[in-house]
Amino acid sequence: MTFPPFPRRRFALLHSLRWRIVLIAAALVAASSLVIGGVTLLAVRGYLVGQLDSGLVRSAQRVDRIGGQLYHRAPQSPSQAGVTSRTGGTTQLGTGGPAGTTQPGTTQPGTTRPPGGGEAGDFVGVPGQAAQTIVAVVDDGKVVVNGFVDSTGKRHELSATERATLERFDTATKPTSVNLGPDLGHYRVASRSVAGGATVITGVPLAAVDATVWRVAWVILGVVVLAVAAAAATGAIVIGRSLNPLRHVAATASAVTDVRLDRGDVRLGERVAPADLASTVEVGQVGGALNALLEHVADALAARQASEETMRRFVADASHELRTPLATVRAYAQLSAREHELTDDLERNISRIDRESVRMSELVEQLLLLARLDAGALVAAGAAQTSQTEVNLSLIVAEAAGDARAAASDHEWHLDLDAEPVVLHGDESQLRRLVVNLLANARTHTPPGTRVDISVHAAQGVNTLTVADDGPGVPPALQPTVFARFARGDTARNRDGDSTGLGLAIVKAIAEAHGGTVSLDSAPGRTVFTVALPPS
Repeated sequence: MTFPPFPRRRFALLHSLRWRIVLIAAALVAASSLVIGGVTLLAVRGYLVGQLDSGLVRSAQRVDRIGGQLYHRAPQSPSQAGVTSRTGGTTQLGTGGPAGTTQPGTTQPGTTRPPGGGEAGDFVGVPGQAAQTIVAVVDDGKVVVNGFVDSTGKRHELSATERATLERFDTATKPTSVNLGPDLGHYRVASRSVAGGATVITGVPLAAVDATVWRVAWVILGVVVLAVAAAAATGAIVIGRSLNPLRHVAATASAVTDVRLDRGDVRLGERVAPADLASTVEVGQVGGALNALLEHVADALAARQASEETMRRFVADASHELRTPLATVRAYAQLSAREHELTDDLERNISRIDRESVRMSELVEQLLLLARLDAGALVAAGAAQTSQTEVNLSLIVAEAAGDARAAASDHEWHLDLDAEPVVLHGDESQLRRLVVNLLANARTHTPPGTRVDISVHAAQGVNTLTVADDGPGVPPALQPTVFARFARGDTARNRDGDSTGLGLAIVKAIAEAHGGTVSLDSAPGRTVFTVALPPS
């Protein structure tokens, strides 16, 4: 019986329970952290925008309160009435004339010209306004006064695109976000109506709010990354330690799969340790079930071993006891054949008795040999002789091939040997029997005219003996059990009907007794038996 390979300690990432749990935990931590971080960002931005809106409302109210006073405030010098344009040069506000003068017949729409030549542009930069605060006066849908003062105190005028954008928000009494383009960016704007029907729009920048939100976002992202990394590392350590008992259970099962259970005295001493059984309920259940299974298997193997020992002892004793009667039967048959005046029928019967006694003696010898091999007697004896006896495998194969050629001249026998003889340690008589059985199998189970190729080679630390023929091949149904005892092929291969079915079983037993292996590769027209033996 063969067992599938049991997974070892190192698992693929996605096939490991440990890493699956770690990945799920890390994903949950990341998702929850991102949700919390997103809600926090929204709350922070809402709070900052609310604070900004409060300042915006106060700024608009300040402009509304002191607007009437500004009409009577004349500029101190011509330079104070000018506005620096972001496109270069100086633009005069108010009536379009020089600062402190009045153009005849011109008056700001919706306003009353203040005494002393005051400028409507003085709405921009009223005391208490923050830098970059935009003030614009919209009259009849047109911006007639606009501008802002930067952090250096320099006053700037809005561009045409920016003015057009503000004109659409002349009724936004509540603070509203608006994008004024790439130069000024996002602003919060609000409008208030003044005397005369004009509307004053006030706007404060959102740049500081956005910068704060981005800083908080980066901080949250860093915390999320650290939290995920910490959770993954902690989870890997904790889960890894929690799974150690399960690994011990797997190691116990893996150790059992490495034990050959098909033959011999098998002792299963592996068990899950009590400490692992007490670690967790789940591991305790699995480990307890595995221990119970191993106990049942050990009992079954012990019963099987006892049965095999009994059967092996019976076969060996029976074979040994049958040798003497069979020899006696053959001797009396040969003695009877020497008598004179035997009828043809009696002579034929005596010849048949002698032939069958020879065949039965051979079967008994083979059974006795297998019983001894199973008992390990020949293996132990071979181990004692292996270190002292060198066997020339090339010579054994050459002699056996010559005998096979003489016995089956109707086959084509071809021999291929290395220039240097292949020498190994082992039992010469048993290795000779191995070669003879392989050649007898090729001779017996192939029709006349079959070509049989025999080769012996030593390469890469392995001595290889191959016997190949171009006969009909071994039936596919027989190939899995061809080396089993009393295995026989169909009538097409068993032309003489005198096969005992033990020849290949003996070949396998002798090869394994010498630390080697035997294999079969068969198809119609090509059958190859390969015996691999360790070097000397």
